[in-house]
Amino acid sequence: MQAVVALSPIVDGTQTGRLMKQVQPLSGIPSGIILAGGHSRRMGQNKALLPHPGNQPITFVGHLASILGPLCSEVLIVARDEAHATGFMLPGVRVVFDLVPGSGPLMGLYTGLKAMTTQHALVAAVDMPFVQPALLSFLLSQPLTGAMLVPVVNDVPQVLLALYPRSILPFIEERIRQGRQDPRSLLEIAPVQYISEDRLRQVDPHLRSFIGVNTPEELQGLT
Repeated sequence: MQAVVALSPIVDGTQTGRLMKQVQPLSGIPSGIILAGGHSRRMGQNKALLPHPGNQPITFVGHLASILGPLCSEVLIVARDEAHATGFMLPGVRVVFDLVPGSGPLMGLYTGLKAMTTQHALVAAVDMPFVQPALLSFLLSQPLTGAMLVPVVNDVPQVLLALYPRSILPFIEERIRQGRQDPRSLLEIAPVQYISEDRLRQVDPHLRSFIGVNTPEELQGLT
């Protein structure tokens, strides 16, 4: 069965539990969105709450929120549901829940873009523990347009560490109605600008920002 996109207000996951309509608009600085709603099946436990390889007292999600916070006007974590979000409550961070739980990262992206109070968002997957602040600053320094701004590494568009405009919401809705769950499917229909690998290496020479962790073996190799 295809997901039905609900357009009702998203419940704010902070302590107050305000409705989104009560959140006041912020500045033109982009929001930061952390996609943390996956099932982590290959890892066997919630990847968002794993200890960070370089800083054991902090979790993956806590580390990512700490580097997005100083750069973005707000930070949102998109969780699957309230039970899944246990441990996500961080100072200055707003937690929102997938409009249709279990519908993949495209639904997470849709939920985050609808929930944010700005017109653009720097989006990152929670399982990328080595995202470099210099690379995030570089992405945020690019002109903000109506197109997605997507890095390319090894000829592969990195859609889970990219800048997204709110204006692509209709394209996401179209893909969701078609039963798609992958953000990469947007590249076929939505406006997009690519950032080449050589430009990325100027600020992140070893491209560590794009290292993803999906299995215990991959995590062990980083510690």
